[in-house]
Amino acid sequence: MKPLRPWAVVPVKPFEHAKQRLASFLSAPERAALARAMFTDVLDALAASPWLAGILVVTNDSIAAAQARRAGATVLPDSDGDLSAALERAARYLTAKGVHDMLIVPADVPLITPADIETIVCAHRRGPSVTLVAASDDGGTNTLVCSPPTVIPLSFGANSFRRHQQAAWGTDVEPKVLTLPRIGLDIDRPADLCALLAQPNLTRTHACLQAFGVPERLPQAAKHSPTADMADSLTTLPRG
Repeated sequence: MKPLRPWAVVPVKPFEHAKQRLASFLSAPERAALARAMFTDVLDALAASPWLAGILVVTNDSIAAAQARRAGATVLPDSDGDLSAALERAARYLTAKGVHDMLIVPADVPLITPADIETIVCAHRRGPSVTLVAASDDGGTNTLVCSPPTVIPLSFGANSFRRHQQAAWGTDVEPKVLTLPRIGLDIDRPADLCALLAQPNLTRTHACLQAFGVPERLPQAAKHSPTADMADSLTTLPRG
C-alpha cells in the first residue's frame, strides 16, 4: 500500500498585523519580521519533505504570497481573515481538486522539521480519519490532518484541540493524537520566546530574535512588567 502524501495547508496572517500579544514587548516592525521568519522556517521544512504532495498557503499578505510561490506552493487568497473560515475554504478547494488528505500546519511553529512531518504522515490512517498535535500549553491545535479534507468542521482558536476531538467523535472517527514537542511550541507570548531560545536550533526565527537582542531584553522587560506572561517567561522550562 502506498504511503499517504497529503497536501499541507498553511494559513498566514498579514505580517504587519501579526503577533499582537507580543505588542508590549516587540515593535510592529519586529513582530512583522518575526512572523516572516517563522513562516520561512515552516515553509522550508514543508518544502524539504518528500511526504507531501503539495503546499497550499492561504493568505492575503502579498509578501507571504510571493514567498510561497517562489517555494513552489499554491496560494489561495484569504478574503475575510477568519482562520477557521479560511481553512474550511482551503478544504473545499482541495476536495474539488481531488485531494484526499490535508495537513494543516500553522505559520508560527518554527521548530518543525521534515522528520516531524514524516512522523505525522506515517501515523495517520487512511480516511475517514483525523490526526491531531496539540499546542504545548494553551489547548490549541498545532497540527491537524483530515482525510478527507472535509471530514470534520474546523474550529480553530482557544481550546480548539478539544473541539476537534469532539468533532471527530461526532462523526464516528477515533482521532489519533500525537505529542511532538517541536510542533507543540508556537510563538505567541514572551514565555514562548524564552522556550525557543532555550532550545539549540538554527532556525531563521532564532537568528531573528538574536538580531533584535531579545535574549538580553527579556530579563529587563520582566523587571518592569507586572504581567503574568512576562513573569512566566523567566521560569518556563524548555519544552521537549
